[in-house]
Amino acid sequence: AAAALGALGPQAAAVAPRLRGLLGHDELWLRVDAAIALRKVSGRTEESTEVLLDAWEKNRHVRVRVAECLARTGPVDPASTTAQVLRAELSSVRRHNALDGGYGSHDTYEDEKLLALCRQALRGTGKTGRGSTA
Repeated sequence: AAAALGALGPQAAAVAPRLRGLLGHDELWLRVDAAIALRKVSGRTEESTEVLLDAWEKNRHVRVRVAECLARTGPVDPASTTAQVLRAELSSVRRHNALDGGYGSHDTYEDEKLLALCRQALRGTGKTGRGSTA
C-alpha cells in the first residue's frame, strides 16, 4: 500500500503523516517502502534518510531499492553520511550480494545495477523531467 501511495506522488500528500508513522515499524521492508513513499508524496528527503541508511546497513538485499530512491532524489550532498555510504559501496571489494560458496547469474546484474545507481545518486543525474522526487 505504501508503494501505491508513493506512486501517486504529491497527490497523496494527505497520507504523509501515516507514512511517517510507519518509519518506526518493526518490519524493515515496510519501513523502507514507507520512507520511499514519503519522499515521493512530501518531496522532502531529510525525514526518511536515516531509515533508508539504517536498512542499508541491516539488510544487504534492500540496497538496490534504496539506491534507486537515492538516485531519483540526487544529487547527494558530497559531505553527507549518505554520500559516504554510497562511496563505500562503490569502493568495496566484496560485493553486497556475494555469498560464500555460491552465486547466481542474476547476482552480476543486480550488483552492476547497484553500482550504477550509487554513481547516479552521487552525480545527481536521476531526476526525471516529470517533477517527481524520490
